[in-house]
Amino acid sequence: MEINIVLGLTLLVSAITNVMLFRLALWQSKDLTLVSDNIGDLVEIIENYKNHLRDVYQLEAFYGDESLESLMQHTNAIRTILEEQYGDVIAITTPIEYQINEEEENAEANSEEESTKKEEHVLYAGSRRRDS
Repeated sequence: MEINIVLGLTLLVSAITNVMLFRLALWQSKDLTLVSDNIGDLVEIIENYKNHLRDVYQLEAFYGDESLESLMQHTNAIRTILEEQYGDVIAITTPIEYQINEEEENAEANSEEESTKKEEHVLYAGSRRRDS
C-alpha cells in the first residue's frame, strides 16, 4: 500500500515537472524565433543600405570618393560580423530554399565585384606621359 502512494506521488511530481519543462521550452522557442527574425531583418536592412550606398558611390559625381568607399567597407564589415556572430540564430527560422538562393546571390555579387576590379585595373592602368 505504501509503495502505491510513493509511486503515485512520484508520478504526480514527474507529470508536473514535464508540463513545466514543456511550457519553458515553448516559451524559449518563441523568444528565440523572435530574436532570429529581428536579427534577420537587421541583416536585410544593412544589405539594402549597402546596395543603396553602392549605387550612390557609382554615380559620376561620387565615383572614387574616399569617404563613401570607407563607408562601404564599414558597412560590409558590419554585415559580415552580424552574419558570422548570429548566422546560426538566423538559420534556425530561415527556410532552406531562401538560404540556398541567398548563397547564389552572394556568389553572383562576388563575381560582379571581381569583374569590376578587373575593369578598374584596365581603365586605370597607368598615367599618361607628357610626350605621348
